Amino acid sequence: MLTIDSREKSNLSKMVEKTAAKFNLSFERQWIEVGDYVAGNICFEAKSTHDFLSSLISKRMWTQIDNMDRCYETNIIIIHGTLTEALTYTDYTHSNMPIGRRKQLLTNKFYGGLGRIAMDTDMKPLWVADEKIAANIICTMAKMQPMDRPEIKPHLHKRITTDDVRINMLSHIKGISDNKAKTLLKQFGCLMEIGDLTKTDLCRLDGIGETTAKRILDVFNSEKKVKQ
Repeated sequence: MLTIDSREKSNLSKMVEKTAAKFNLSFERQWIEVGDYVAGNICFEAKSTHDFLSSLISKRMWTQIDNMDRCYETNIIIIHGTLTEALTYTDYTHSNMPIGRRKQLLTNKFYGGLGRIAMDTDMKPLWVADEKIAANIICTMAKMQPMDRPEIKPHLHKRITTDDVRINMLSHIKGISDNKAKTLLKQFGCLMEIGDLTKTDLCRLDGIGETTAKRILDVFNSEKKVKQ
């Protein structure tokens, strides 16, 4: 079942409905507090390139990411359109700036936002050419979501990133970068203290939502095998 936010009136939402019907995928329109499309525990936030860039400038994007991470297990930001569209229609406060300089700053902001999401959060950013492709991806993933698929187990090489074993250990947890590991140690002192925290304690730190907090506590406290 795919749930479409009832407030969504975009061309994409209409295309998602048509694609879902073609895929024989059940769907409904319902008020969704977080995200635009939801299938099981997968949440999609869909944005045109213009909307994505605007949300980076206003910093609204980071609030949305934090809310998604707190509510769903798998979160995908799907961006559709061209960079030219984003640069053409996005307002920027420094309107008196030369056009060439303005476009370069906005371009850097766009790619920087993509990079930061990919590297510093649990989100999966997907940038596609148009709404048709975006609709096909959303419906395909929604169709796949309930299926019992075999787990993909890539060969993992041991990663040593610093000379601090504590940081290396924490950064092996999905969603914890070296910088987040350092922040955790600086805030709480040692691994033993981190293991004694609650999800609420961990979620007070910027960039750590409920999903990541649960992973951290599972690693420290679970008596069974923990899968990341």
